[in-house]
Amino acid sequence: MPRNLLKYKNVVAALLVIILMLVSSIVLGQKDILFPEIAGMAIGVMAFPVPNWIKRPIHLWISPSLAAFLGTALNEMSISPLLKLWLYLIIIIILMHLFRVHFAPTIPAGLLPFFLGLHDYVFAITTTIFTFLIMLGALKMKRQEELPNGTQHFRRKTDTFIMSVILCLWIGLAYVAEIQVLLVPPIFVLLFEVFHAPKFGWRKIPTPLAVATLTAILSVGVYRLFPDSILLVGIVNVLITLMLCKLFKALLPGAFGVSLMPLIFPAWGTWWFPIGVFVTAGVLMCLAAAYRQFRMKQAAAVHMEANNAVLK
Repeated sequence: MPRNLLKYKNVVAALLVIILMLVSSIVLGQKDILFPEIAGMAIGVMAFPVPNWIKRPIHLWISPSLAAFLGTALNEMSISPLLKLWLYLIIIIILMHLFRVHFAPTIPAGLLPFFLGLHDYVFAITTTIFTFLIMLGALKMKRQEELPNGTQHFRRKTDTFIMSVILCLWIGLAYVAEIQVLLVPPIFVLLFEVFHAPKFGWRKIPTPLAVATLTAILSVGVYRLFPDSILLVGIVNVLITLMLCKLFKALLPGAFGVSLMPLIFPAWGTWWFPIGVFVTAGVLMCLAAAYRQFRMKQAAAVHMEANNAVLK
């Protein structure tokens, strides 16, 4: 089969999974079925495969599913909302590190039950179903794609700790300031991917920042135009995001999650949402770039000391 035709079919398959989620929500009258990251996962697995994602397909199903059940279960705890958010995040990141999971959408799967105030398991069950479909797609893509050879390097413990501290501080700031639009789970995915990337610097910030922000602006615009149509808003926003990624020549799975956020939470359907996305993405990526630069300088200093020791 020609490569272009195969890619076209994969894009259609990803869109069908997204449409199935939207239609299921409408038919069953359950908004809790909507998990925005399903869009990013479908695109990042079937349409434009992310190598680190499809290397271990089973994680695409188990990781977000367990996180969704865990997040819902923790809602029953009688502790302050902020402590609950921190607990969600820390447990999920620790488990991801212990099991060496690279799949960043696991984080929103655990956090959304808190934001949506879920106490039943509809979200967790449907997340399990849709991520199972995506796992099947990943198994197929793994056979089609030529994945990089060699050992897959995982994050250092220091990186995991620093990333956790940054996210906890950001969540604490947003919660204390009562600015809900600064809590954008798909952008947390973006930070996670940035920390995992082999190279990330200041020059790589503008493109994903532009894609995420423009996606948020246009997604809210579409949502405000068609507030009563989950299906229309969902399809149009995903297609817009796909075009933005093509225009900027940057695959950003997290942006597809951003595109569906206005459908599930009131604060994310206002014009403050794009501002929240811009500020959150900008600040978190700048912190990631600064940390990466610090690490590079530290590594260069160690290398120089080693060279000087050899010369002596």
